[in-house]
Amino acid sequence: MLASAMWQTQELLHGKNSSVAFPALLVSLASILVVYCHAVDTHGGDPTKTFLALIVVQMLPLVFLEMKILSCPDPVSMLSRFGTKVLLMHAGFLALRVCTWPLLEVGLGMCNLAGLLCVCAALHWGFCFRLTIASAYEHRDVGGLTLLALVAAVGTELLDFHNVHSMLESTIFAASSYVEILAFVPAVWMVHQTAKKSDVMEISAGASVESQSFCFFAFLVSFYVMEDVVSAFRVYGTEPLAAAGHVVHFLLLLDFACFLLAHIYNPEKIQGQLLRWLPVSGFV
Repeated sequence: MLASAMWQTQELLHGKNSSVAFPALLVSLASILVVYCHAVDTHGGDPTKTFLALIVVQMLPLVFLEMKILSCPDPVSMLSRFGTKVLLMHAGFLALRVCTWPLLEVGLGMCNLAGLLCVCAALHWGFCFRLTIASAYEHRDVGGLTLLALVAAVGTELLDFHNVHSMLESTIFAASSYVEILAFVPAVWMVHQTAKKSDVMEISAGASVESQSFCFFAFLVSFYVMEDVVSAFRVYGTEPLAAAGHVVHFLLLLDFACFLLAHIYNPEKIQGQLLRWLPVSGFV
């Protein structure tokens, strides 16, 4: 019942050919918010404009994934491959927020702590992740992206001569924001490489794809309800444009979740789509 409802929803939003018009529309709306904020910013340096621009950047990987994931030889198994890396990226910036909570509260401190516990649970039970030397080497790209975000944060704050906060507080805030923006980059890279090589990759050992997808999206949706929806209600009165940015980002994430879950729980439908893409000569 739920699987059928998700498929009907994604068909309503994307059509039978899995069009990306709807996510592209959401990105366009976010871009319009940036342009409008820039137009009404008479003094310059409006933090809302910067926030909205970062929202747009954060949305682009999700749109890319919706565009490219169905062109992979085995789209259903892709979540099994990139899910751990995406969750590790989220664990990284949440751990940074929690560790620096006494100095600086980014968002809601209790929500960050709850999110960190939930992402660890999703990694443990959904993807059977264990922190070992082998797993650290396997996911070294996550460490590289996190280090890149930290270096970028330090560089940003060194060049910001008008910052009224301390260097440490500003760097922590920027680093956690940059890691969150890069959270889906490992998924983009893996989908791009798999689609380009056209090779079928094995599903990682452990839980089934259905269990992995449940843990993955249960964390993502619940976390971004707090990160986007609750934040939108908190700032609506004083920063309506920022609230709109939160809502648009959450809608895109929800669309991505529905899109991917619909295909994971309806494998017979995706097989029919893939057959339509194959050349006729392949059946002769």
